[in-house]
Amino acid sequence: MSDSTSILDLPTDPLGGGSISNNISLSASEMNDQSQSQSAFSLDQTTINQIVNGLQQATLSGATQLPSRDIPMTTTGHSNDPQIQPNYVPPPPLHNNDYIKDYEQTNDMINNYNSNLKRQNNIDDAYNEIQTPLLLAVLYFLFQLPFFRKFLFTYLPVLFSNDGNLNINGFLFTSILFGVLFYVLNKLSNQFNAF
Repeated sequence: MSDSTSILDLPTDPLGGGSISNNISLSASEMNDQSQSQSAFSLDQTTINQIVNGLQQATLSGATQLPSRDIPMTTTGHSNDPQIQPNYVPPPPLHNNDYIKDYEQTNDMINNYNSNLKRQNNIDDAYNEIQTPLLLAVLYFLFQLPFFRKFLFTYLPVLFSNDGNLNINGFLFTSILFGVLFYVLNKLSNQFNAF
């Protein structure tokens, strides 16, 4: 118990009625540096007179005026504008749009939906037509690889004759395996197509 803090030693919440015992204190003190700033910026009378004379000469020559190139000199563009008048009604547009006729009709939406559906069905039909021959070609390729023959020869040597070629049992086994794999892969692809 010596490694823990007593509940009475913990600070309390002042919102709940307790008080915090000077955990945080803020003190503000202002230093008077006025005497230092006045001595650092004190100018003699001749320098001040030179600055004032320079400003007066610049004012007389017009150097202190703002350029007027961006200030409009005439206000006729604003006063002749008909849109400024409080009772202004804009003229009708040159080409009258019939908003009701411009909206897409229900028949148009149905035709667009049917054409999109037909296009999607055509793509699905093409995929389904090419799926079976492609799957058969891939399986045939895999069965003809030397790796597959070596695997069969290693684990099922009874399927091979003495010269290393498949015997009738080997042909029968590979044909059945080919058919079963095709059936399983075809069913899996049909299941995935259903989603």
